[in-house]
Amino acid sequence: MCVIHCDRRAFVFVVEELEPFEGWGQGFFRVRLSEGTCDCGLFQSLHYPCQHALAGCAAASVKWAPYMHPVYRQEAVFKVYEMEFPPIPDESLWSEWHGTMIRPNPAMRRKATRRPVSTRFQNDMDDVERHEKRCALCKQVGHTRRGCPNQPIGYA
Repeated sequence: MCVIHCDRRAFVFVVEELEPFEGWGQGFFRVRLSEGTCDCGLFQSLHYPCQHALAGCAAASVKWAPYMHPVYRQEAVFKVYEMEFPPIPDESLWSEWHGTMIRPNPAMRRKATRRPVSTRFQNDMDDVERHEKRCALCKQVGHTRRGCPNQPIGYA
């Protein structure tokens, strides 16, 4: 961001945006501090200096705090908590509390293998023919290498 034109008496600045600004096609923004406006529209909508206004203030060595709406100031925030909040006097007026209710999100459920649960509907094409187990040692059907009765005993 670069300030191209700086008028300190009228508090008008032209700021060039070096990178695209939130989808804006234009690269130049005119900031009028005395009116509290900027071509990007954020300064007038938020009543808070946008990045272009801050760049103009920095270029002209002007403090930006006077251009901020009073509702954003620290005094306004503290004023909210000055008044004491009165408690509800009669406990019968309190709403009934049954403890914290936790409801899990079924979409985030995972299987024990840490893979997401499939949401795919299976049909006839998904049926796989199961082959009977064959032993890798004796090639007989019905058991595996681990439980093979023909397994050699004790290599030393």
